[in-house]
Amino acid sequence: MTTILIALHVLAAVLFIGPVTFAVSTFHVQAMKARGGDARAAGAAKILHKLSSTYGVLAAVVPLLGVTIMFTNSAYWSQGQFHIALPLAVVAWIILLVLIIPRQKKMMGALGLLDAADHDPEADTVADWDKARKQLSMFGGIFSLLWLIMFVLMYV
Repeated sequence: MTTILIALHVLAAVLFIGPVTFAVSTFHVQAMKARGGDARAAGAAKILHKLSSTYGVLAAVVPLLGVTIMFTNSAYWSQGQFHIALPLAVVAWIILLVLIIPRQKKMMGALGLLDAADHDPEADTVADWDKARKQLSMFGGIFSLLWLIMFVLMYV
């Protein structure tokens, strides 16, 4: 049973965390190009935002499977790296849901790329585009670094 759960855990990490990490790290670049009038970049930004928000929520499966593995095989409870990785996963997920996705949504709204149902004209504005880009870059880097640290912890 543990082997199947580990396989699902790794598969979920590859399928969900990989694309989210890519989307988070490239969204702000495409959004800035879209702001300059690049229609292709606008389409890319829309896809990357959708990827970040959809796969970001699905990425919660990865730490949940990790906890399940720990409960099905008591040998993992004595290994400290797994205890460190779990809170790091929670922090990364919070950064994504609380800091990255809302900032992406504001940029998308300011660019006029949100559906009417998702768009709030008062909230979806960007006063300082350079600051917004830098913040998304910084939070995306922290998000990616946390997943890299967890990856190393899993194989140490």
